[in-house]
Amino acid sequence: MYLRPIDLTTALRPSLLPDETLLFVQDAVGLYEGKFKIPQYQNGHAYLTSHRACYVDNEDPRKASVAVDLKDVDRPELYAGFMKSSPKITLIPKAAKGAARYRGPSASVTPLSSTPKPYSNSSSPLRSSTSSPAPQVSVNATWVCPICSFSNPVPSNFDPATATAHTPIPPCLACGIKPPLVNVVKAALTAMGNRRESAGPIAATHNTSTPTFQCPRCTFRNHPSLTTCEMCSASLVTMNKRLEVAGIKRAESPGLSLSTSSPGEESMENIKFSFRAGGEKIFLERVKSALIQRKWLLHSAPPVPKPGQVSADGTALDADAARSNRMVGIAGLERRGQDLRKNNELVIGNAFEDLEALMTSAKEIIALAEQFSSQANLSNNCNGNNSEAAALVSQSASALGLVTTKDMLGSGSTSDSLYVSELSRNLAEFLTDDARGVLKREGGIMSLVDLWAVFNRARGGVELISPADLSKAAQLWDSLKLPVRLRKFKSGVLVVQGRDRTDEKTVASLLAWFKLAHQEPPEVDVSWDWSRWGRGATAQEVAEAFGWSVGVATEELEMAEEKGVLCREQGLDGIRFWENWLKGV
Repeated sequence: MYLRPIDLTTALRPSLLPDETLLFVQDAVGLYEGKFKIPQYQNGHAYLTSHRACYVDNEDPRKASVAVDLKDVDRPELYAGFMKSSPKITLIPKAAKGAARYRGPSASVTPLSSTPKPYSNSSSPLRSSTSSPAPQVSVNATWVCPICSFSNPVPSNFDPATATAHTPIPPCLACGIKPPLVNVVKAALTAMGNRRESAGPIAATHNTSTPTFQCPRCTFRNHPSLTTCEMCSASLVTMNKRLEVAGIKRAESPGLSLSTSSPGEESMENIKFSFRAGGEKIFLERVKSALIQRKWLLHSAPPVPKPGQVSADGTALDADAARSNRMVGIAGLERRGQDLRKNNELVIGNAFEDLEALMTSAKEIIALAEQFSSQANLSNNCNGNNSEAAALVSQSASALGLVTTKDMLGSGSTSDSLYVSELSRNLAEFLTDDARGVLKREGGIMSLVDLWAVFNRARGGVELISPADLSKAAQLWDSLKLPVRLRKFKSGVLVVQGRDRTDEKTVASLLAWFKLAHQEPPEVDVSWDWSRWGRGATAQEVAEAFGWSVGVATEELEMAEEKGVLCREQGLDGIRFWENWLKGV
């Protein structure tokens, strides 16, 4: 299992995959790979979705944002923390196909080979610690059963140098009891020593130079592959020391790496999320729920079959009966409408029985909501009520995936600030979404009051926000480096606009629009040379031309007037703004 880079939205949040939903958000999170911290990945946000566990860094989110696919996770484990050590959630990876199952830190570990091995540049996926072939056990090697004293043969593929507590050993042929590993290892080593002695003087010379390791308790010299002393059963030193005595060297570790491994090699190091501000228990609970539901399997799954037709008395009909009862004409249309209404009632009734059923049927409920809203829009268009309110109602179903509710956030002292920051990112995504085009429809700028009304209406009555929370969230756009910003006019009016929008660009667009009046004749006759001087415009006309509200248009015209680009004419019909021809006089 390795960390994969992810794509971010305009609000610097993970871009969700199809059918992926957000489950939990927590700030002040760091990443570990095995027992070591990953540099530059120690201050960020954790986003848990139905498909992935994502990390988004606060300092450099575009480069230092990674994710772990939940389909590669076997199980999560919780470390509650102790003193200065923060709580951590360990994601245990699944074992590679054809390899031994990874048991994780909670499993029993033997010093020989169950100790987690460091990363190696070796091309072998098994990362064997020795390059020499395994010694062959003599055919005559036998071990004596401690229960029935029956002599059993040692398996020909048994290697005492790599044997562990998990190595499969056949039971006794007489009583069927599995022997202790020490007995089989002793028998194999004795047979190997006898074979070397019988091979001649050369083998005997080589046998005398076999490295041994002295027991720290009884000073008996043991073979370096043994874990306990043969004489006093004392525990010997660590595996690294015994391999050093035996002349076996480990491959050098290249250090932590986030690059993907080769196709034949799987990284078995686990990933830890360190929670410095709480939220680890909720994260663990929702990771377990996501692993149980396994929603990533639904992406390639076939659609759920629809229930069969229902007769008039409420009993289900099979395919042949439904084909025989098929009607045409007006009666067929009425039957189709009746069946569709019964199907909708069945789906809605089953979905709202409990929360789990609602989450399972979320896609069908959203589809029904979009269908109802489209039918409402169709009826409004037929009646002539084609307003923006109907368009916003039709988009309310898609807003279900946008909401970051308070139950998705971690608890703790920073929960309020986390909610405000996530709300700020929600607002930025809502404004810059090309599908909705909220900011583009308003001419690239809109008042904060209008944003509050439009955002609450788009949420469809779910988790409505207060004006105070909206004001706090809007003030965080600059610190979070989001693509929108809050602007305050001289009169105190607060507006929202894109970060790339400046006063110079606004003045240039106003001047370009005023110059169009030199080319188009006015609708009524005027007493001046309109091709030379152009004509004036009210705030209402500018608002209609640029798609602004009247208040925003007035503020922009006054801003251009302060810069000396425009001048005003106050008459009986109100205030009109002209190009400033007096500046050059």
